[in-house]
Amino acid sequence: MNDPHALWFAERARAEGRPCTVLPTEMLSFPRRRSHRLGGPGGGRARTVIELTDGTVVDCARVGGVLNRTVAPPAHAWEYATEAERAYANAELHAFSLSWLSALPCPVRNRPTPQCLAGPAPDPLRAWAAARACGLDCAPVYAGTGYPWHPAEAVRAAAHRAAGPHSRPVHTVCLDGRVVTPDVPARVAAGVSALCRAVGADRCLFGVEFLVDGGRWHYAGTSPLPGLRAGGHRLYRQLLGALGQR
Repeated sequence: MNDPHALWFAERARAEGRPCTVLPTEMLSFPRRRSHRLGGPGGGRARTVIELTDGTVVDCARVGGVLNRTVAPPAHAWEYATEAERAYANAELHAFSLSWLSALPCPVRNRPTPQCLAGPAPDPLRAWAAARACGLDCAPVYAGTGYPWHPAEAVRAAAHRAAGPHSRPVHTVCLDGRVVTPDVPARVAAGVSALCRAVGADRCLFGVEFLVDGGRWHYAGTSPLPGLRAGGHRLYRQLLGALGQR
């Protein structure tokens, strides 16, 4: 389990006496049983039941809310298979995860997308263009042999060039299109909310990165896995509400 932010949320929930189960992909990779039945033509609901190796049964019809931070399908059991078998298993388990996480009848943050199981993950250049259109300070991005080839790296490198060596990174966390990180200027928060709507991230958790130099906030990218602790107690309470846990 390599997600301290998810563990932070789970520990706070348990400290309040709320039942909370953490299901890392390592555990989901070796279940005794996976059952995922899609609703029929009559409009019936999908039903998913997963039995873990310790005997724990996760019946998704009885789950009250889900915080989804799944970045990869549960394919650890195929780690030492041949390359062809690994590729096939990954594709099947990605489809399985996409389907059952999408079909959950309870409140979910974040529902998966075909591009990312953890939620909206727009192409970095598309997100940069949307951020610029939403009024955020976006430095020009250059492509070529002398610049980072990966789009996300190119966007961040552009922000570094514009912000200068003394800038500080700021990670903003958004829940349902609203910035919950403290001390974010109103103009920047409004731009971030508009960006969430533009990229389809207005009903989920979403992270937006900045490099701040003085009063200028230079856009530096997005993340489907925001750092929950950056939102503190305020985010924790609001996230509970979004998951139907009043």
